Amino acid sequence: MAVPSIEVEAALERAEVAERLGRLGEARRILGEQLLAAPEDARLLERIGDIALQLEDLDEAMRFAGAAIAASPDRADAHLTVALVYDARGQYEDAIRHARLAVSLEPSGVREPLILARIIAESPKTDARPEARAALERAATLAPESAGMHAHAAETYWRMHDREGAERHVAAGLAVDPAHEDLLQTRARLDFELASADSRIRAVDTLRGLLSARPGHRKARRLLAEIMWRALLRLAAWVWFFAATVAVVSMWLGPGVLRVVTPVLFWIIPVAWFRVFRRLRPQLPPGYLRARVLRRPAALLGMIVLVLASVLVDLGAVTLRSELASLVRGGYLLLFVAAIGAGLAHLLLLLAWVRRGDEEVDRSAAEDFALLSAVLIVIGGLILAGILAALRHWARQPIGFAAFVAIVGVVVVTLALEVMIIGVLKRDLMWTVFLLPVVALVSVAIWWGAEHLVTDQVRGTTLTVPAPPTFRPLPTAPSLHLPPPALHPPAPPSATPVSPGR
Repeated sequence: MAVPSIEVEAALERAEVAERLGRLGEARRILGEQLLAAPEDARLLERIGDIALQLEDLDEAMRFAGAAIAASPDRADAHLTVALVYDARGQYEDAIRHARLAVSLEPSGVREPLILARIIAESPKTDARPEARAALERAATLAPESAGMHAHAAETYWRMHDREGAERHVAAGLAVDPAHEDLLQTRARLDFELASADSRIRAVDTLRGLLSARPGHRKARRLLAEIMWRALLRLAAWVWFFAATVAVVSMWLGPGVLRVVTPVLFWIIPVAWFRVFRRLRPQLPPGYLRARVLRRPAALLGMIVLVLASVLVDLGAVTLRSELASLVRGGYLLLFVAAIGAGLAHLLLLLAWVRRGDEEVDRSAAEDFALLSAVLIVIGGLILAGILAALRHWARQPIGFAAFVAIVGVVVVTLALEVMIIGVLKRDLMWTVFLLPVVALVSVAIWWGAEHLVTDQVRGTTLTVPAPPTFRPLPTAPSLHLPPPALHPPAPPSATPVSPGR
């Protein structure tokens, strides 16, 4: 028995209202109940697939979208869902093929060229970027007064690292709708990426205003969480920077100069902690930082390890000011151990960010952050290591070069492991396979640096322990040889009898 179209339409409308309110689970329940009465309705299948995609259930999204295409091959939205699932799985060729098919099925549609441009922007096919820009221009021509179109186009330009294009569409969209949520979120991200204190304050203020109006806005919640976690991760980065800087400076400066320079460097870490907690905490909603750090074991453990690493790196810098060679070697070893501790803290904080499967987790943003950081460290570290390697024979403490290599190696391995872990969580092993030989090669460099920290000669005084004094033997007294005592006492002399006549 065919289900009346009016019942399907009513279910679709109720599901759309729930979706707009951010109640995706309720929307899926409404459509699922109606699907029991109309199991082959392409519209229901298509919408369930789209909602499953928003809930990041890729298998269910592919299953329902595929069923919608089987029921009605000309459903452009179903092809878009399939394209987005392929895109999430890294199968970009299939994703672009289905997106192009959707554009051809809806030549006057706006959503189709926007999604095609988004998929191309996220794919490694940089030669297809002109097609993406053409698709965005096509969408802008079809709907110039649509704030939603401008929001989608702005985010796509941002993904293509075209800040000018993103800002242009944000301005045009906010002129149409000043309260558009996605446009405000994109503007907050653009402000955040300026990396200045004022711009970050503007970004957080924008997000707080957006979330006060719509607490369930997922992109805004993810960006606010990203701002907080990246601020905490910078604390570990400052420990790395301090350790590497002290190692390089100590190569050329003697203990007397280090006693003047290191007190200035000591302010780096306290100031970093002050800036994070003094500036970031008032900007966040009440209890936001405490709920995400103190109540997550990985984050709490990471902060504890980070405090210990900060103490160790300061002790290492103090020890390097000594004249004793043994203490100088110990100072370099403390810098190395502190770098390892900061790496462990960095890894724990990032896991606290990406491991939980809630709506604040943006694993792609965390992966981009770790990957970009690793690339910058590798490039900068190789250049500086090459310069130091060429000049280290003229350095006052050549062993500082080994410490620098070991510290930078720890940083690179930490960031590479984070990218690999995120790839496993995303079920995308492309970077994991690529970075395995990199981790192995850098681990050899760390081993080389650690070995030289133990075996290389250190310039400085050596503490010698004086030998114990020797004494001439005293003369011995002559020994007395006494006869052994008799075993039996001698008999007393016998009395000679006297004759009476004599």
